[in-house]
Amino acid sequence: MIPIREERVPGATTLHPLRRFSQLFTLLLLVAIPASGLFRIDPAAGGILMLDHLVWFSDIFLVLGFWIFIASLLIMMYSLVGAVFCGWMCPQNTVSEWANQLTEKLLGRRAKMMNIDGEKMQVAVRRRSWVNYLVLGVLLLLAAMVYALIPMFYFYSPEAIWSFVSFQYNAELAGSLHWIYLVCVAVMLINIAVIRHLMCKYMCIYRVWQHSFKTRDTLHISYDASRSDHCANCHYCVDACFLDIDPRQPEVFDSCVNCGECVVACDELHARSKKLQGPGLLRLAIGDERKGAYRGALGSFFGRAKAATMATIIGALMFVFGVISYEPAGFTVYRSDTWQGGRVLDYTINVAYKVNRPDDMTIRVQGLDKSLYTLEKQHIHFERAGRQNVALHLRSDLPKGLYRFTIIVESDDGWSNTFELRHYANG
Repeated sequence: MIPIREERVPGATTLHPLRRFSQLFTLLLLVAIPASGLFRIDPAAGGILMLDHLVWFSDIFLVLGFWIFIASLLIMMYSLVGAVFCGWMCPQNTVSEWANQLTEKLLGRRAKMMNIDGEKMQVAVRRRSWVNYLVLGVLLLLAAMVYALIPMFYFYSPEAIWSFVSFQYNAELAGSLHWIYLVCVAVMLINIAVIRHLMCKYMCIYRVWQHSFKTRDTLHISYDASRSDHCANCHYCVDACFLDIDPRQPEVFDSCVNCGECVVACDELHARSKKLQGPGLLRLAIGDERKGAYRGALGSFFGRAKAATMATIIGALMFVFGVISYEPAGFTVYRSDTWQGGRVLDYTINVAYKVNRPDDMTIRVQGLDKSLYTLEKQHIHFERAGRQNVALHLRSDLPKGLYRFTIIVESDDGWSNTFELRHYANG
């Protein structure tokens, strides 16, 4: 009976599909977060929209707690899994890999030093068809146009963006937005067509920031040197690395983004080879093998992440307190610029509403006889978050003395607040 050898490609069936899913999911998430209203910047209102609630920088517990929580979580992630964000989530790497594959398919520019599909070695194969160049240029331009739209979701609603792409008028859109968009498309096209992974290797400050938290215990590529004879005259893992790193000689500080493509390549080679037995020689590992992987990884991580863990807890508590104490509206009262014979007779009540849904508010003056003042209007209506001014005029023939009164603003949703005012009349 002839034994049948089952083809097993663990890296290709797990790492590669998972990474592709993670990259696509990240791109969808980058659009879904602002489009759903979970997080969006509103320059007109001067704040950040979170679930249709406007957050000002004066909401210190919400703002500071949120960023402390996110920053400390990122530090913990860097300390444990290193530059996984770059290899598995970064939009720059995603589009760069896609552009490399598209260029190779249409122009054949990449040299094939080794191919496990049975093809002979090919060096710098070129297809000089003008049609291929045209197709490549159009596809790269379309990708640049789509990528340039993503930042817009963080400043405009989906309805406004649809008006933008369909060339319809929308009051939300800036008059020069199409020119700004064209500049962004041009920059992104240069990035996709020329720069690509050079950004990651030489220009990305974010990657350098991640390296600040990297040690030998952080997630890295591990090489089984005991079976190094399998690597004789083999550079398949090196060819698979789009950052031109030799995975068999990993360094603590290198350009590796833990994408796992070299692991996939080595697993594929071992699975299809008739001579090589066992799994591939490369794997993703946490912990310094010289110390013992389990104890070294956890010990190093928790030793380095104490401050980050404490900061995460503090940030979360500040954010929760900010949510509990959040005020959906606010108002101030200040002297108007109108002077009557050197006397201040007019005040402005500035009411700010911070929720993107309709609401009605009532303004009252308490502690001052109605015959002594004129209120521009007692009821104001908001369709969405914004500000409105209401004028308060005091009579010029007020008897001499100090007047203390209170401005009260109440909303139909149950919110209310007060502002105490003191006015001195000369008589």
